[in-house]
Amino acid sequence: MNEELEAILSYHQASKHGFKAYAPGPRHLEMAIKPDPFLNYKGATLLKLDTWNGEDIKSELSPAYEQAFSQEKLGPSELNRKSISQLFFDSFAISVWKKAGSSSWALRINPSSGNLHPTEVYLISGPVPELLEKPAVCHYAPLQHALEVRAKFSPETWEKLSSGFPEGTFFIGLTSIYWRVAWKYGIRAFRYANHDLGHAIAALTFAAAGPGWRTSLLVDMGSEDIAKLLGVSGRQGPEKEEPACLLAVYPAGKEGPAGKVSSSALSDFEKLSWNGVPNRLSPAHVEWTEIEKAASVTRKNETYHADEKKPEPKLESRAAGLSGKTSGYEIRPGVETVPLRSVIHRRRSALEMNNSAYMEEDSFYGILRRTLPDKNPIFDTLAFGPFVHMLLFVNRVKGLREGLYIFLRKPGEKDKFKTAFRPDFLWERPESCPSDLEFYLLVEEELHHFAAQLSCAQRKAEDACFTACMLSEFEEPLKTYGSWMYPYLFWECGILGQLLYLEAEARGFRGCGIGCFFDDPLHETLGLKGLEFQDLYHFAVGSPLQEIGVLTFPAYKE
Repeated sequence: MNEELEAILSYHQASKHGFKAYAPGPRHLEMAIKPDPFLNYKGATLLKLDTWNGEDIKSELSPAYEQAFSQEKLGPSELNRKSISQLFFDSFAISVWKKAGSSSWALRINPSSGNLHPTEVYLISGPVPELLEKPAVCHYAPLQHALEVRAKFSPETWEKLSSGFPEGTFFIGLTSIYWRVAWKYGIRAFRYANHDLGHAIAALTFAAAGPGWRTSLLVDMGSEDIAKLLGVSGRQGPEKEEPACLLAVYPAGKEGPAGKVSSSALSDFEKLSWNGVPNRLSPAHVEWTEIEKAASVTRKNETYHADEKKPEPKLESRAAGLSGKTSGYEIRPGVETVPLRSVIHRRRSALEMNNSAYMEEDSFYGILRRTLPDKNPIFDTLAFGPFVHMLLFVNRVKGLREGLYIFLRKPGEKDKFKTAFRPDFLWERPESCPSDLEFYLLVEEELHHFAAQLSCAQRKAEDACFTACMLSEFEEPLKTYGSWMYPYLFWECGILGQLLYLEAEARGFRGCGIGCFFDDPLHETLGLKGLEFQDLYHFAVGSPLQEIGVLTFPAYKE
C-alpha cells in the first residue's frame, strides 16, 4: 500500500464518529470568526444575470421534471445571456431568504452541510451573445447572481481549449474552501465538503437539463491543471480554494466529450492576467492539519498511473422506462407533469418530519428505481462505479413491513453482501417489489429509534418515512484507482442525495442529508469487518413539519 493511500485511510478512521467519542471538532463555535459564505473578487468586472420570480417559475409547465431523465426529448437552447442566467439561477443561486427574530440567512438551490457552502463555481466559455464578447473565465457570485470576470483570453486559446468537444460546449469548474466547513465540523469537514461537491454536480446536471444540455465530468483532468484553468493555482492559507473538478456542458443529443481538455491550451492560461482579489472570509482561523493532509494526498494527477485503470464501459441508459407501468407497478399520477424548475426551486432540507405520515408503496419504489444508474442519465456524469448501495430503515411505507432493508444499485452483488453481512439476516424480497429492483428485507422490526441513534440522535431519521444509509464499496476502488478516488466516493453519495431531494419534492415529500452518523457502530450491526464497505452518508425522506416563527423572503429584489 502506498503512502498516499495509507494517509487517506488514516484520515478516514480518524474522522469517524463513535458512540464513545465524536471525531475531533471545535469545542465551541466562535461566531466572531464564522466564515463569510459569499466569496467575491474585488476589482473584477461584475456581469449581472437575469432572474426569475417565483410566480414566473410556477407558471412554467415545460420542461417537465420527467424530461430531465430523457433529455433527447428536449431541444437544446441557444447559448446566450438568458440560457446562462437560467443555468446558474437553477443550480447555484440563492433560492430564498429566511428570517427569525433579528437573524436572517440565505438558502441556495444547491444544499450544503450546515448551510456553510464550501463550493465555489466558475464558468469557462467562448463568446456568449449579450453577455461575453470574448472568451473568459468567470467566478459566479450567488449573492448578486452575477459573473465576476477573472480573465479574458483569445479566440485561438478557446479554439484549443474546446477542440474535441461538441459545438456549443462550455465548462463549469468547482473548487472547495475547507475552512468554511471546518469552522463548525472540525476534522470531518473534508467529508462534508465532498458531499457538497456531489450535490453541486447533480444540481448543475438537473439545471442543465432545462435548456436541453448535458453534463460530463472530465475525469482525466489533473487537479493542478484545473487550478490553472480556474485561476486558483498557488493559493495558500486556510481560505485557499482547492480545485475539485471540471465539467463540460454541451447540447443534448451530441456525443459525449473527451475526458480532458487539450494540454496545448494550458500553457496559455499560465500567462493570463487574473483580475480581482478575493475577500477575506474570516478574521482568524483554526488549523486542521488532518484536512490539509487529506486534501494533499487526494489531489489527482493528469493521466492514469500504472495502478489505475480506464473507466469501465458505461451502462446503457434506458430512460424510456422511467414513466408509466413497469414490472407491475405504476408511478403516481401527476409526477410526470411536475415542472422541472418548480421542483428545483422548491427543494429545501426538512428540519423536522411528521412521524404520522406514510409514503405510498409506488412512490417508494419509484424513488428507488430513479437511483439505478442504468435507468437514469443523471448518473452519466460519473465515469466510474456505481460503488454506493443503500441500506434502508423503512419506518412508514404503506404495504412494507417496518425494518431494515438493502437496495443494491448494480446487479450481481447479493452474494458478496450475504458473505460480508451477519448470517442471520432474512434476505427476503417483498412480494410487491418490482422484478427489476434488488430490494431485500434483512430484519423485520421497529427500528426507527435505532435509525435515529445511528444518525447522532437526530429525530428526522426516526420520523422519516425512510432513512437511507449509503454503503459504499471502499477498499477495492481505492486500491484500484488510487487515493484520489476517496473524494469521488463522497461525490457519488452527494449526487444520490441531490436526486433524493428532488424525487422527494416531486412526490410531495421532503428530504434531508445527514452527515453526522456513527460509522463503525453501523458496520458492527451489519457484521461488517475490515474496509470492504463503508457507510459514507445518511439521508432521510418524509413529510416535513412547518417551520414556526420563520419568515421567508424572495431571493432577489426585482
